[in-house]
Amino acid sequence: MLTGNDNQIFEAIKKDDHGAYEKVFREYYRPMTAYAFRFLHDLTESESIVQDVFLRLWQKRREIMITSSLHNYLFRSVKNHCINYIEHEKIKTGYQDLVIKNEADRSEYSEFFLEYGLRMKIQAAIAALPQKRQEIFRMAREDGLKYREIADQLKISVKTVETQMTLALKQLRESLKAYKNLVMFFLCTIKGK
Repeated sequence: MLTGNDNQIFEAIKKDDHGAYEKVFREYYRPMTAYAFRFLHDLTESESIVQDVFLRLWQKRREIMITSSLHNYLFRSVKNHCINYIEHEKIKTGYQDLVIKNEADRSEYSEFFLEYGLRMKIQAAIAALPQKRQEIFRMAREDGLKYREIADQLKISVKTVETQMTLALKQLRESLKAYKNLVMFFLCTIKGK
């Protein structure tokens, strides 16, 4: 057990006495963790809560007013943190259950096929590009070739490849402007430069 009464020990902590703080930590850490475990049945979360209580004790040491005893304050803090944690978990679980229920009740699943339809529209827009521009675009975005590699294979300048890619992207953006946000995602995820 700690020497001196709780008030003296806490007063020392308030005056930045690291030794007093360490003594309190060593004395109370395990019993407080065991106490938290009674509520949570999870050792990792119990340890995390106790560490939070000790961190708060040190950070707020000059502001905290202990009316009963340091012992009671620490265990009451652990209990309150555990209750808050349990309530938070209930809210999270309730929200997850609600999302799952709403998804299960849904009768309209067409929105999940948007990607398939959009891919078809993108492919049609690519096919509408002039032949050479389409070839450069496909080499860059579908085959993942660098502009230099494309230029070497087609025996054209890198600048021509850059210009054709710029024009292809401009034309695709215009053709698919109704799907602007989604198209940019698909066009950006295809390899390039």
